[in-house]
Amino acid sequence: MLVSVAVLLACWTARVRANDFEEFEKARSAYDSQDYARAASLFEALAGGDVPQLTNRSLVLESKKYLGASYLFLGKLSQAEQEFTRLLRMDPGYLLDPLGFPEEVQRLFARVKQQLEAERRASEEERRREELRVQREKTERAERERERWERLTALAEVETVHEVRSRWVALVPFGAGQFQNGHASLGAILAVSEGSLLALSIVTYFLHDSLRGQTPSPEEIDDARLAESAFRYTNQISFALFAVIAITGIIDAQIRFQPSYDYERKRPLPADLTVPEISLGPTGGSIKLRF
Repeated sequence: MLVSVAVLLACWTARVRANDFEEFEKARSAYDSQDYARAASLFEALAGGDVPQLTNRSLVLESKKYLGASYLFLGKLSQAEQEFTRLLRMDPGYLLDPLGFPEEVQRLFARVKQQLEAERRASEEERRREELRVQREKTERAERERERWERLTALAEVETVHEVRSRWVALVPFGAGQFQNGHASLGAILAVSEGSLLALSIVTYFLHDSLRGQTPSPEEIDDARLAESAFRYTNQISFALFAVIAITGIIDAQIRFQPSYDYERKRPLPADLTVPEISLGPTGGSIKLRF
């Protein structure tokens, strides 16, 4: 049963193809006889329009060629151009036999072919510009995404600290107020100088106090008096200098005191923060997520 159907289909297809060729030969005979009106009518029935009746591609191309020439000889220039256009859209590389057609047909066919070639180049140029535009937009989007992530990362890595300061700390000597106000260099100078003067004052106090109750001999009385004076004056002067510098430092800390201070400091990114890897290249940008 299936074999019979296949044989019938093959025979029907062969007959259709034979009929197509016979119809084509009939139309070409009309063309060769310069009966262009009848040739145009027959070729129009076979291959006219965008959906030709013929199924064989070669016959369709040949029919459109003769149909265009027939229209030209009938003075239907626009219809001739239209059929040549359809032919060349089916086969852009189609060549017209220079010996088979007169010069006016050759010129029209060449002109239509040049127009289509110009349209093709314009279309390719437009497509290329569109590809460049899309690529540029991708690159710009990738660049904006990279900048956005840089800003987000910078915000995540930096925190603003609000520090509240105390007036009581500004009353402490040894540069404590200067360190609190952010004047570390001056604070270090005050701490070293005040500490040195206070230490010298304490040491000379105990040295002077150690002279109490001693009974030097007449030969040592002058040295004892000299030592007592040196220890006493050194103690007094060092303590006085300590007091002056300490008070000066306290006054400076009070004058330049600020109740609060805001500053930024770095902090490590959270371990679960997603950071994109953005790359830019000739084909556009790409974004990958790294965890």
